[in-house]
This record gives sequence, C-alpha cells and structure tokens, in this order.
Amino acid sequence: MRRATLTVLSPLALVCSAWPSPARAQADLVDAFRQLLVAQYADIAHGDTTELRKGLADDLIWVIGTSGTEVTKSQFLAAVGQLQVPAPRFDVDSIHVQRIGDVALVGYRRADHRAVGALEVTALTRALDVFVRRRGEWRLERHTQTWLVVPATPVALDSAARQAFVGRYQIGPGYVDDVHWEGDQLVATASGQGTGATLVPVSSSAFSPDGVGALMMFERDATGRVLGYVQGYPDGRVVRAARLP
Repeated sequence: MRRATLTVLSPLALVCSAWPSPARAQADLVDAFRQLLVAQYADIAHGDTTELRKGLADDLIWVIGTSGTEVTKSQFLAAVGQLQVPAPRFDVDSIHVQRIGDVALVGYRRADHRAVGALEVTALTRALDVFVRRRGEWRLERHTQTWLVVPATPVALDSAARQAFVGRYQIGPGYVDDVHWEGDQLVATASGQGTGATLVPVSSSAFSPDGVGALMMFERDATGRVLGYVQGYPDGRVVRAARLP
C-alpha cells in the first residue's frame, strides 16, 4: 500500500506565495492613483470644493500651465468654486507613479474638453503631481503641467496664393526672416539659421512653421498686399515682423 506524501512549505515560501509581485504592486499603485485623479478632476469640473479640499495638502502649490503662476490652496479652491458653464471634462491617461517612502511622483497626460458654443475644444497637457502620505491618506502637495503641441490641420492653398507671402521680413535690427521657395514648399529661414521651417498653411493668411508650435498670421493692406506678419508662441510671446521693400 502506497503511503501519501505531505509537502510542507517553509514559512519563507508561504510568505513569498502570499506577497504580491513587484509588477502587481506597481499596477495596484497606478490604479489607486488613477482613481484618485479621476475623482479629483471630477470635483474640479463640478466645483465641489468640499470634497476636493480633503485631498489637498495645506501647503499646496498649484502651477497654472498657461502662465506659470503659482497659487496657494485657498486661491486654488476659490478659483475652482467659480463654476464653469457648461462644465469642462477632464480625462487622464498614461499614468506613471514613482513612490519614495511617503512621497509619490505621479506623471500623466491630461485632456481638457471644453464647449465653446457648438464646438468642443480639447487641450492636451503633461502633468506632474507630487503627493505626500499623511495619516494614511495621499494628499496633493504640488501640481505642474506643460502644454502639449497638437499638430496643425493643413488647408489646401495653391502655389499662386502662397507666392504673395514670398519676401524678407524684419524681426529686429539685423535679424531678418527670409520666406522663399524650396521645391514646392514655402520655407522661412531666419538670419544665422542654416535650416528653415516649412510653412504649413492653416488658412488663407496663416501658416504653422513645420506644422507645430507657433502660428504666423500675415497682415495685408486694403489692396491685398502683404505688409508683414504677427507670430504667436506657446509661451505667450508675440513677434511682429514688417515686410522689407
């Protein structure tokens, strides 16, 4: 008669079998912060400062992405309390979490959806939040974000229409932007630069250099002659360049 064998696991093996793997633990941490962020942005969208306040550290610093202005907890809550109609919608994805003791660095992509009349405008940012763990709860200590550039949507503009923009434009003393043809593309090359930016048409009088970032809006006189351009940059700078004779 064959005897049954009993396998006895050591205490270490029992502990290891019950302890989650590093990959699982990290996935659980990311999921926890995903839920926290979703709840936080829902409170912001609906102006629920009572619930939002619970997850904020007293010394919170929230950096406004468009201006770089730093606001305190009280200033941030006051701004959130001013309801936007209709309410915006925030989506978060691409979440990465690095935990160092009672501090967590949480990076993610945020999509802001806002209705402007019948049009929905979406802006994308990359955010980095610093959370601290106090009395068993994660609280937001600092928020920063950077706007992500969305590729421009080009429009059809024939070569005859684009020819009107060929010329030299003075940005500043001794600094000239040369708009010229390279093959079938308009290219703008500033003084001292070896390589220019391809001007992608986005309207009948506006171009996006290389299809991203700044926008060049050309100005005309009453006869339609191009006088110069105004160029806006993502950081808020505005440059005016007059066309040279």
